[in-house]
Order: sequence, then C-alpha cells, then structure tokens
Amino acid sequence: MKELPTLGFVEAIKLASSRILDFKGRSRRSEFWWWMLVVIVAGWILDMFTSNLLVNAITSIISMFFGLAATARRLHDSGKSALWVYISYALGCLFNLYFSTSTTMNKLMEEASYGSISQHAMEKIVENGMGEMACIGLLSFIHGLMALIVFIMCLFDSKPEPNQYGESPKYINETEA
Repeated sequence: MKELPTLGFVEAIKLASSRILDFKGRSRRSEFWWWMLVVIVAGWILDMFTSNLLVNAITSIISMFFGLAATARRLHDSGKSALWVYISYALGCLFNLYFSTSTTMNKLMEEASYGSISQHAMEKIVENGMGEMACIGLLSFIHGLMALIVFIMCLFDSKPEPNQYGESPKYINETEA
C-alpha cells in the first residue's frame, strides 16, 4: 500500500464542499480538519453579528450541520459508525434550542444588556429558574461529553484496507499507482 500525500487547504476545502451532503464513504483527516476549521470560523463570524439567543441557536445549528457529513465520513474512515455524530448533533440542537428559549437565560441576558445587574436581581432570577438551569447544565454536560468522544474518534488514523464504508481515500495499491 502506498500513502497519498496530505491534502492542502484549497484541495481539502474543494473536496469537502463538493461532498457537503454526502454522508456515505470516507474522508481523510486533512479533508476533515481543514473543512472543520472553515465551518467553525464561519460560525464564529455569524455569531458575532447576532445578539439574539434564538438567532444564535439557529446559526449554530446551521454551522454544525455543515460539519455533519464530513464528520460522518471521517468516522467511517476510521471504521466507526456515524451514529455517534448524529446523536451528538441532535443533543447540540436540543441544547441550543432549549438554551435560547429558556425564560431564565433570556431574563439574565436582558438584565445584563441594561448594563450592571445587581446581585439580588441575579439571585432572584436564578432561584426562580433553578430547574431550567439544571436541565440546561445536564444537557450541556451530556452534549459536551458526546462531542468529546466524537472529537477523539476523529483523531484516529484510517486503516489502509477497505472497510464496510468503502476504499481508503488515503492509501492506494502499488499496482494502481
């Protein structure tokens, strides 16, 4: 088996963007990481121009979606099921929507936007929304844990031989070269 050279930035972005809705097959680490860099930076830029929690949640969900297919293919390349990223994505969507529509979080954001929020006002808001904040915290923890697991699995190198998701995009047979 012969290893192909690593994809450069432009090559990786062209390849990943042409497969934006392709959830089958395999993707090399270079394609995946360059694409995720673009998706994350674009998401940050979108978030900078929005101050509404619901709009931020929607832009986060959209930017996460653009990384979904590449992550599924990256997991496939290392022989893992894409179900991991689908569950993580669903939890991320749930967290973003719940957080953005949370009465407690919206009250805190509203008070903070007026400038200085008093200790008493913050304590009152938190006290009244303790259950909501506990749900947000738990959902955030579970989503973070799933995202960490997916992140670690995306670090694994692929095997040179074909797997149930197809031929390796990184290695070719010497006879094909």
